[in-house]
Amino acid sequence: MPITLHINENVATVTLDRPEKKNALDKAMRVELPRVFERIQDDVSIRAVVLAGGGMDFCAGADVGEMGGGGIADGMARVEILHRMMRGIIHTDIPIIAAVRGVCVGVGWSMALACDYVIAAPDARFQFAFRHIGLAPDGGAIHLLSRNLGPIRAKALVYSGRFVSGQEAAALGLASEVVPAAEVVTRAQSLAAEWSRAATLSLKMSKRQFAAAETQTYEEALAAEMVMQPLMVRSEDFREGTTAFKEKRKAQFRGQ
Repeated sequence: MPITLHINENVATVTLDRPEKKNALDKAMRVELPRVFERIQDDVSIRAVVLAGGGMDFCAGADVGEMGGGGIADGMARVEILHRMMRGIIHTDIPIIAAVRGVCVGVGWSMALACDYVIAAPDARFQFAFRHIGLAPDGGAIHLLSRNLGPIRAKALVYSGRFVSGQEAAALGLASEVVPAAEVVTRAQSLAAEWSRAATLSLKMSKRQFAAAETQTYEEALAAEMVMQPLMVRSEDFREGTTAFKEKRKAQFRGQ
């Protein structure tokens, strides 16, 4: 199966494992990926996730060889499968780190933008190349890029279809940090391990707040806090965190 899931202690590593095709997503991968993330979401022992590509690339987007053909219903079904895959990533409330080296194109870039943190190689190559094949962007590309970059600069990247290096992506705020290509996955797993030892219930709730903030008014955000915060103060993580603070020791969080 070209999607692999490896769990080490509290960290899950999801790998797009089709390196001979630069991890381009065929139908089987697009169907399997949301199932993998559903399993991760349901496993309370998993407290951080790394999303990576096998070989030297992250993802070359959807497999062009499978595009086209069939009627309107077939086309709609393909798009729905793609959307289900993206929702699987977006709606996982466990922090996700994208480890990007090599190409990160089309829906591959959408997947990276859907993560919480992007670690990129300096020479990683990000691109929305839809104009080059006569398609409109998919996978929520415009929404994700505009949210992170603003519409003016987002249009410049989409309309030109040009490559963006990992270094430029970081300068634009589209990558969280840049490390040498050989260290990208190792750094992502190290950071994920660090997050897994943190108060991960707090990180989960923070992620939900960020997701809601896209459509909330300020008053709605405050109203949500009125529900969330009284629950959080009853958590084991809160008790451990405050006790450790008083005892001047390092907290041992369990994510509960």
